[in-house]
Amino acid sequence: MGFTIDDDAGRMVSDECETVAVRWPDRGWTVTGRRGVYSRNQAISAMTVAELLATGDEPDSPLVRTLEAELVPPAYGYVEEDPRG
Repeated sequence: MGFTIDDDAGRMVSDECETVAVRWPDRGWTVTGRRGVYSRNQAISAMTVAELLATGDEPDSPLVRTLEAELVPPAYGYVEEDPRG
């Protein structure tokens, strides 16, 4: 399990799932499959949740629930997901 954070390119990508986080010009991050613009730390949490679920963790596991709690509410509010992924 692992994902790569490329701050220069403004992307986080996983080697376990299709989830991608993309940095917006205002420094907020969008994450595939989620509505909202997140802080960098929240985007890391969202990527971790995606990988945990992709590798077999259950949505109600204590770790997944704890990380999900960090994502509510998104740091910058809700927007439609960026179609560029």
